[in-house]
Amino acid sequence: MNKSVVEPDIHKDKNSLVNGTNDREACKKRWIAVLVQVNCEKKVASQLNKAGYETYIPTQQEVHQWSDRKKKIDRLIIPMVVFVRATEHEEEWLRNQSFIHKLLALPGSDEDKKKFATPIPDNQIKRLKFLLEKAESEVTIVSNIKVGDSVRVISGPLKGLEGVVSEADEKSSIVGVQIDGLGYACVKIAKKYLIS
Repeated sequence: MNKSVVEPDIHKDKNSLVNGTNDREACKKRWIAVLVQVNCEKKVASQLNKAGYETYIPTQQEVHQWSDRKKKIDRLIIPMVVFVRATEHEEEWLRNQSFIHKLLALPGSDEDKKKFATPIPDNQIKRLKFLLEKAESEVTIVSNIKVGDSVRVISGPLKGLEGVVSEADEKSSIVGVQIDGLGYACVKIAKKYLIS
């Protein structure tokens, strides 16, 4: 028997339906994010895998150097978050598990109002996996930082600096430190170094 293996294409977005059907009445499996206790991501993923769920914890491998040795460490990209493939019907079971604090939804979204998780498109998870496998430098998650947000610098020579965003583009923000009566002392900082 000749069977060909088809590699997934990270650029295509296909809906995943239960039992491989394309029937509109079938319940779609989609990725959602669940919030768990600190340092329990792997344990929760293991419990969910045993219950029959597909899970994903985004990590990036780093080399940590000590005086006597080096060790490869998997750094969590989004602490306290586990991605789970589930249907809307399965969310009720997930919501009732003691090891899951809550299902994540965008504030004010229809899902949030109905107490469901906001679905994450398959192609976004595929691209995240691809990025984490191929990136040669540290990958960080940056929330939407906009003009007027109070921020704190979390890395680099300005670590600990607090200020207000006065300008922002896709990659960086101008952060100003208010000086009463004079205005703001401003500096351009990459968004990955900021937290709001």
